[in-house]
Amino acid sequence: MVNCNCDTANALAVIGGKWKILMLYHISKGDKGFNELVRLLVGITPHTLSKDLRELIEDGLVEKTILQHIPPRTSYQLTDVGRELEPILLKIKEFGHRHPIKRH
Repeated sequence: MVNCNCDTANALAVIGGKWKILMLYHISKGDKGFNELVRLLVGITPHTLSKDLRELIEDGLVEKTILQHIPPRTSYQLTDVGRELEPILLKIKEFGHRHPIKRH
């Protein structure tokens, strides 16, 4: 990542990477458990998911709730700060719909 005092670079430092935008998009559609995210994010490893979720939590975009089930389950949801990204996530989805990948 570019080391500069730039708002865009700061935002990309938080949400950049291969998986974070997709993680945020799926979580924005409703609370998700860890295993559900593994299924939705085809190709992600549990290690990478865990690391990226931890970073999103540390950056204040996602919060983790431990549900009192047997066995205990975790649930991830957007924080108020994370919800600020919802219009951007929708625009990215719309852009992807209008401009499908042409290279393989």
